[in-house]
Amino acid sequence: MHAAVKYSLAGIAAALLCTGIALLYRNVREVERAAVCGQVEVSFADSLRFVSEQDVREYLDSRYGPCIGERLDSVGLARIEDLLETHSAIINCEAWTTDDGVLHVQLAQRAPVLRFQDGAKGFYVDADGYIFPLHPSYDAPVPVVEGSIPVDIPDGFKGFAEDPRERAWVAGMLEMERLLTGAHGWPRHITRIQVRPGGDLVITLEGHSERFIIGQPDALSDKLQRIDRYFGVIAPTKPEGWYKTVNVKYNQQIICRQKDT
Repeated sequence: MHAAVKYSLAGIAAALLCTGIALLYRNVREVERAAVCGQVEVSFADSLRFVSEQDVREYLDSRYGPCIGERLDSVGLARIEDLLETHSAIINCEAWTTDDGVLHVQLAQRAPVLRFQDGAKGFYVDADGYIFPLHPSYDAPVPVVEGSIPVDIPDGFKGFAEDPRERAWVAGMLEMERLLTGAHGWPRHITRIQVRPGGDLVITLEGHSERFIIGQPDALSDKLQRIDRYFGVIAPTKPEGWYKTVNVKYNQQIICRQKDT
């Protein structure tokens, strides 16, 4: 066969192949455009329970609108992600669709490290100091700081404390949490953390009746070392429960107050 004819036939075959691919791609796109969302599948990247699958569906219905029946290529994935990330307990959301008509929504919830409770009012903070509300039916397993919390925020508040002094106080409490629970944390177990009306932090330790007055959440490493010194030097010289309070709020001092007799 003449070479020119071979090249012509090859060109025709290539053109037909390209045309076929284009038609197939167009058909696929038409099928995709015709596909509708028939199911919303919600998954979680953690074990927290601040929001449930039903909460997510109701949140979407009220703020985005019904997803079921919407064409897949019209689902506003970025808008869904943005809407869900406005929820105080959600820190990250990823949404995508699949050809089987499923809208997938995967959530990462904001992980609290401390809970603050002042009477009936309370809130959580995460490791960055972000404040978010308590959940009506789920209590996260984190330490609770109770009493006269010097952070004045409205109910339902989410975000960082606006007052610099309040932000500094929250940062100090987070530093305390890190000192107590880190990989090389303080070896003693705290059973209660209170804030007195004057602002002093008072802690109670497992197996001990003394109340340890910390003062403000500053110079915490030094204060905890002085509590260790109390147990190593002072406590062994007296019977168990001899002292009512041990005050380490003042620099380089350990002030012990005997129980009333």
